[in-house]
Amino acid sequence: MTVDQGGSLPPEDPRPRWWSRIRIGYNAALAVLSLTLAGPWAHLLTTVRDEASLAGAWVMALIPLAVIAFLDNARAGAARACPDLWAATWRAALTRLLLWAAVLGTVLALPITTLVYALTGVKPA
Repeated sequence: MTVDQGGSLPPEDPRPRWWSRIRIGYNAALAVLSLTLAGPWAHLLTTVRDEASLAGAWVMALIPLAVIAFLDNARAGAARACPDLWAATWRAALTRLLLWAAVLGTVLALPITTLVYALTGVKPA
């Protein structure tokens, strides 16, 4: 018994793979530009960490980070949907800039202190 499925394989997806769509120069430029915002954000997180608590600083860092990451995903999708719309492209770039600032500010302020607290159990003076 033979079964003829009557057709050929579906065509491959014409879009390039996700790793070839990553724009390294674009993200590096936005990361460098975001350092002007990351410094004050790191200072604010450091102040909260020193005056309130380390957990409070982490909560203060992660909630805006999650919101900005969600917005970045939505805005990047809108910019890819119609590349001719400049407003969508600029909003996506601004959101990515804010995302980089939030990530770099958090990385500058919190992980080292958290590691010191976890390993030694002593809060530095």
